[in-house]
Amino acid sequence: MIKGRLPLVVAVLGILPFVVGNAYLQHMLVLWAIYALLALSLNMIVGYLGELTFGHAAFFGIGAYTSAILSMNYGLPVWLGPFAAAIVAAFFGAVIGYVALRIVGPQFAILTLGFGSILYTITNYWVDLTRGPMGISNIPPFSLPGLDIDFTRADRMYYVALVVLLLVAYGCRALMTSRTGRAFIAVRENAPLAASTGIDVFHTKLLGFTIATALAGVGGALYGHYLRVITPDLMSLQYVAALIIMVIVGGKGTIIGPIIGAGIYVALLEALRVVGSLRLVVFAALLTLCVIFLPGGLVSLWRRYAGRQAAGGAS
Repeated sequence: MIKGRLPLVVAVLGILPFVVGNAYLQHMLVLWAIYALLALSLNMIVGYLGELTFGHAAFFGIGAYTSAILSMNYGLPVWLGPFAAAIVAAFFGAVIGYVALRIVGPQFAILTLGFGSILYTITNYWVDLTRGPMGISNIPPFSLPGLDIDFTRADRMYYVALVVLLLVAYGCRALMTSRTGRAFIAVRENAPLAASTGIDVFHTKLLGFTIATALAGVGGALYGHYLRVITPDLMSLQYVAALIIMVIVGGKGTIIGPIIGAGIYVALLEALRVVGSLRLVVFAALLTLCVIFLPGGLVSLWRRYAGRQAAGGAS
């Protein structure tokens, strides 16, 4: 049902900047698109591989720093930054995944937390490269070759982030309907049984983990070139918690779920700005309620409704 309405959904997303009009709301739309991309990347690990990671924000930060440093210090064209960020983040993801994925259960989550903390510490103290806690500012804005477009404006950067998000969503959909994607699901559901059918469990998990970290790197690059300032806080647990909320509340193991979850998170982040740090309590309560009463996320509500409609039509 959602698939049949996809052109309409894309059309609505395309006119959103004109509908909202307000520059600040357009800024929030850009953040939504980037966060949705990051949520999709985490969903690859949590939703499709069935592993919980607390170090995903580190690859977000790696992507942001890679693109910023290469464009500012080495003259790399900005439009190539996301590609370079994906490669570097994927390299770190492959190295960390090669070690961490040999561990199963809660120990894996703890190990990824440790790796994330190490990368966060390195970013804080490698002042010559990252400028430490001061971060990097005056990052060049996003640009495309041959086009004189001011991408510092939210209503224009939104379309860059939206196109990347749609491409990643389509790629995730194609991947999960392929033989490799079915192997991901088999490993998630029952790793020993999947291994008995000839699936290499470790290398399947490593592949999914590496793809997820590459996507996080792309999101980090777009974030850095849009806001034009980055700090080591990008690798902190605050962003990890935010991404987990997006995936769980929206619906893990789906494509549309993390995208919806990112929208809800950004909307609540703005709506609850007046209460300050108390919004963390609201987010924690929302996550807890979803885990207990709606483990399939908000997407499961739509599935229930669609199932009842189909049952009613059949009768």
